[in-house]
Amino acid sequence: MTGSSTRRGVSPNNLLLPSKILDLQSEFGNLGVIHIYGTGSELLQQGTPADEVYLIHEGAVKLVWAEAKGRETIVGLRWHGWFLGAPSVIAAQPCPTTVVTLIRSVIERIPAESFRSRLQTDADLAWKVHQIHSRELSEQINWLGELACCSARSRLANLLRRLITSGETPAAGANARVRFPLKKKEMAELIAVTPEHLSRLLHALCKEGHVKFRNGWIIIPDPQALAAL
Repeated sequence: MTGSSTRRGVSPNNLLLPSKILDLQSEFGNLGVIHIYGTGSELLQQGTPADEVYLIHEGAVKLVWAEAKGRETIVGLRWHGWFLGAPSVIAAQPCPTTVVTLIRSVIERIPAESFRSRLQTDADLAWKVHQIHSRELSEQINWLGELACCSARSRLANLLRRLITSGETPAAGANARVRFPLKKKEMAELIAVTPEHLSRLLHALCKEGHVKFRNGWIIIPDPQALAAL
């Protein structure tokens, strides 16, 4: 579906629910092209313009920020329903992070000009994108606060909780399962601890019954108890 010269009104009921990842796959019609990417594929590069906007249909990616001397860190994860590169395209600014797939991912590529044109002519879609970016900003601010003020144990619990609600973690009964796509070093990097300390934290959570490990899955028996840590 192409952009129309007539703006559509924004429905006041069209609000983004915090517990549900917004699915925009049907919003673009023929604007984008679907591609399948293997693990470790680089989609966007820090410091370079974004020629396309990416919409994740399936899979997961990591956002990597690097300083001038090459030291880098993971500053976020993105899942099904998230845009990649949209802020850079809208603001005409270089990408702030490099984006790399963590697992096999199905991603829609939308040309930057088509994306901008659609936002300018489709108020309903523009409102949804505003909601996504607002949620992203809110989560990043909360994460910065956690890094500054919360214990490593609490940061790990919050990370697992976010994974549970990401839409990539099928639940079975009262349990929630997380197949974490990061290596232990990357997981430790994300919560700003050493891999050794991460092992101690996971061991403690396991001993207390908050998490279990089974066939490559992290099992969360009681997500509410985990959220209270």
